[in-house]
Amino acid sequence: MNWHITHAWIMGIAIPAALFLFARAVLMRFRLLQACAPAPDPVAEHGTRIKEVLTIFLEQKKLFQDFKPGVMHAFIFWGFLVLSLRTVTMFGMAFYGFDFHLPGLGPDTLAGQGFEVLKDSAVAIVTLMVLYAMVRRYILRVPRLINTPDALFVLLMILGLMVSDMLFEAGLRGASSPFTGHAAFLLHCLGILVFLVYIPTGKHMHILTSAFNVYLRPLHRSGRLTKLPLEDEKVETFGTPNIENLSWKEALDLYTCTECGRCTDMCPASTTNKKLSPRDVINKQKHFLVDDEAARLLSGDKTKEPSKDMVPDVVAAQEAWDCTTCQACEQACPLNISHVQRLNSMRRSEVLMKGKFPPELKRVFKGMQTNGNPWGMGAEKRMDWAKGLDIPLLENKPDAEYLLYLGCNAAFDDRAQKVSRSLAALLKEQGVSFAVLGESETCCGETARRLGEEAVGQALIEANVELFKELKVKKIITPCPHCYNTFKNEYPDFGGNYEVLHHSELIAKLMESGKLKPVDNSQGRAVIHDSCYLGRVNSVYQPSRDILAGVPGLEVSEHERSKTKGFCCGAGGGRFWLEEGEPRINHHRVKQLLETKPSVIATSCPYCLKMLSDGIKDLGATGVEVRDLAEIVGGTGAGPEAKNEPGN
Repeated sequence: MNWHITHAWIMGIAIPAALFLFARAVLMRFRLLQACAPAPDPVAEHGTRIKEVLTIFLEQKKLFQDFKPGVMHAFIFWGFLVLSLRTVTMFGMAFYGFDFHLPGLGPDTLAGQGFEVLKDSAVAIVTLMVLYAMVRRYILRVPRLINTPDALFVLLMILGLMVSDMLFEAGLRGASSPFTGHAAFLLHCLGILVFLVYIPTGKHMHILTSAFNVYLRPLHRSGRLTKLPLEDEKVETFGTPNIENLSWKEALDLYTCTECGRCTDMCPASTTNKKLSPRDVINKQKHFLVDDEAARLLSGDKTKEPSKDMVPDVVAAQEAWDCTTCQACEQACPLNISHVQRLNSMRRSEVLMKGKFPPELKRVFKGMQTNGNPWGMGAEKRMDWAKGLDIPLLENKPDAEYLLYLGCNAAFDDRAQKVSRSLAALLKEQGVSFAVLGESETCCGETARRLGEEAVGQALIEANVELFKELKVKKIITPCPHCYNTFKNEYPDFGGNYEVLHHSELIAKLMESGKLKPVDNSQGRAVIHDSCYLGRVNSVYQPSRDILAGVPGLEVSEHERSKTKGFCCGAGGGRFWLEEGEPRINHHRVKQLLETKPSVIATSCPYCLKMLSDGIKDLGATGVEVRDLAEIVGGTGAGPEAKNEPGN
């Protein structure tokens, strides 16, 4: 039997057939992207994007956030990069015989010999990593992994390719029969073609789309919501009421999801048994797009109605409302898939298109519309926190360097008001030139936008931008990370460009300069709780640590869930105003922090302060209090209720 003729005939038929099926499947998925809405952000800053492809896609940087499975997947990926040259060589062998080799990689060259060693090492390493993956899935049964037939097929296919490669090599070297070598060769080549045809039809589509998805991701801060064109009369749809209202980039995210579960594993809502699972949302939308709606979208007939509404038929409304917008899912995702904007778009379509939202938000929306804050408090209450402190108003002190913008929680919540007093007293003591808006201060618009009420949010923002322009505001200090993020990352979309400082950044600068020297208050042991919107969203971690490190007599500790892996307090995304079932996110977070046996939980956000304080009360924890950084540093002259008073 002439094996080489057999190989040539079989592969001569199989390769074109596989390429045809592969191209047809890829083209269909590409056409589905074209049927979706335009992406809101232009593709620019190509140098930054190329760098991200190198670090996130090729270097597999984000995978190592979860180290052991990260090593496993990275070595499988890198191994296949090496073996891709082997695949080309073997296809050449099918037509030109087993002596075929790529130029410069012949067996008599140093490069060729080196490649043989590298290839054999890659086969061995990939085999070991696949076996480890099987152990994780089917013996250790890691909870975040879903053991679908699809996952088993892929692992067995990769293992089969590695074994067939080894058997082929054994046949070439006389370590096995010629029949075994030739059969292994055919099985290996056909297996690669089967895998090629399979890739665009399953979750391993990410092999094709990952680099593009990383390259095309929005480069703006993940906490920035896109601005809806509410005044454009040509726009009739807001949010994502239907699958085609996803942008093509959001649809590309669906193809890119590896179903690894890292997003769901890190999600505070999922951790506390809420309905939301970020992975499930992606998978539901993907199957709805590819399996249910493909025929309609590809037909081009825009008169055909979708078979289902996005909410509640594909994704349950509660899933969208469970999100705290903490960005933990996006931080954990190895391929930069966007979850938060996706969930917020569903909220927007529910609120703006259908007028549907949780009943407790009716009062919140009305408060923002009529009184400019979600509390519904009158403007005359805005300055209650400042009684007796002689805080200047910006209209009376137009030359002030900074606007101190407190935000609604810091102005109206009893516990947060104490932080406001401490902060204002500290700024006065340090000679910082600042003033406040007083009764003119209204909500920054963050809460309304996160809750899907874009119209109210934009109205608040536009009013503030106009007021700030009138008062010539250039620099803003705020104790609220949510206001900080909104001013810094979202106001520029509305023409408001300011230098924005979180109060922790300013306090750290004052301490670094030597002007502010905290005294030894013997405050015991502090554990840091990172605000999601200050930390994960805006990468501001160090000021809090520098401040606490500079307080004499204070021992500082961190829980393993800190910085990029920090755990949400449960208040973000407007969840502060919504009912929550048991187990509660703030309770879960308090239990984590109590593991470090602190006497103080150090925060830098009025929402975190409230949620963690309530958690300590609910759990009956003793010997520990929640304090803002401004209180820990301490501003004299703030009055006894602001200085060193427990929040519990």
